[in-house]
Amino acid sequence: MEPWGTIYLVQPDWDGDDADMDQAVVEAYEPAKSFFDVAIELWQLAGDVDRSATVERLLEQVYSRKRCWMTATEIKEFLRLLEGLEDALVGTVVDENWRVTPEQLPRLRACTETLDLGESRGEAAFSGVAEGIAQVCSLRSILREAVDRGLLISLD
Repeated sequence: MEPWGTIYLVQPDWDGDDADMDQAVVEAYEPAKSFFDVAIELWQLAGDVDRSATVERLLEQVYSRKRCWMTATEIKEFLRLLEGLEDALVGTVVDENWRVTPEQLPRLRACTETLDLGESRGEAAFSGVAEGIAQVCSLRSILREAVDRGLLISLD
């Protein structure tokens, strides 16, 4: 699946008025919103269904609002929930080089929606999980930037 959606870092005092959006948005990361879905799926693949479900519930909480904004507390919680993902995948889904083993690839192809493990990729398919991990690393960097700069996050 191709990455999609935008994550905006916004000033915490923005009232949500679209007319002021240009002044409120500090950074826009596109495509990046789909990285949350990748994290959810990677936690499932790593066997931590509870953590996957917690990320999903927190994201649903954000989406349930009129404006899809993450509070500073929610941003920190997302960061906490992403901790340890890479370590959880090594030995269960990928090897120490973040490559899918030939034995794992057919099973993963059958149960993933966000990772590009298609047969048409040939040898590159073995790096599909690593690409997903890289997206989660990017998401983590965006979340950390928001925390470090005292900004909130808005999802389109």
